[in-house]
Amino acid sequence: MTLSLTPAPSDAPGEAAALALDGLVTLAELPEVWIRHQALAPFQMEYDGRRPMVIFLFNAAQPARGGPAFPRGAFSLLVPGEPRRLESAEPVETLAVAFSPREGIRLPAVSTPPPGTVDPGVHALAHEVRRVLLTEGDEARAYLERLTDTLITRAAQVAGGAPARRRPDLAPFNLRRVQEHIDSRLPERITVDELAAVAGLSRGYFSRAFHAATGESPHQFILARRLAEARQRLDAGADDLSLLAIQTGFSSHAHLTTAFGHAFGMAPQAYRRRMAGLAAPDSEPR
Repeated sequence: MTLSLTPAPSDAPGEAAALALDGLVTLAELPEVWIRHQALAPFQMEYDGRRPMVIFLFNAAQPARGGPAFPRGAFSLLVPGEPRRLESAEPVETLAVAFSPREGIRLPAVSTPPPGTVDPGVHALAHEVRRVLLTEGDEARAYLERLTDTLITRAAQVAGGAPARRRPDLAPFNLRRVQEHIDSRLPERITVDELAAVAGLSRGYFSRAFHAATGESPHQFILARRLAEARQRLDAGADDLSLLAIQTGFSSHAHLTTAFGHAFGMAPQAYRRRMAGLAAPDSEPR
């Protein structure tokens, strides 16, 4: 992967000529993918339409030539054969991902979706691409390749160009991100819509793909993680079960007790007594 903090040359991502902005543009070249991130600054790009390209806006922007403003998180999928000039009337932070056409990605006939479209999956993926690009560099090459591939796939799905796969598939890095998100928010309410957004997938597709990858529904997996955390805290000496229920995302002491009993065959109190007995030294010499 080649990273640069210099202005984008005229043959950079998507063969798009951009304003020369010293120190504000980061470029990355991967196999069949070209990435250009521009920090908050005046934006102008001549897109010649030779390669498809995803353009993402990290903040709201007003087109220089008038028209409705684009909201923060808006994106477009530009298709070959449609050269255009992209210019903002005010500073904007952008991510451009150009790519060679590939098998499994069916591009729409015209650039789409409509200007101003916001998708939670594209939003989450674009932010992760930016983070990896700006903070991890060459060490994250493989991750960045998979990440941009997922971003391209999701953008094409939203644009209506990607065919549905016969078997739902959740990439390993996406599964890891979902699992980490769940573990970091166990005390809170976690919804399937929220997890689907983290994975960059629709709710229905994510549910099927998650079950195919883990053998459990998202709800079952979240419950198992909460129970595992509760058991670990009991092992560590937790004794206030009402507080433990709150810390692990159960609605009440009774809810925790019921779920724990179904999973482990005993109530939390009985489990705690059993663990305490196993940890105590023998009272009689052998």
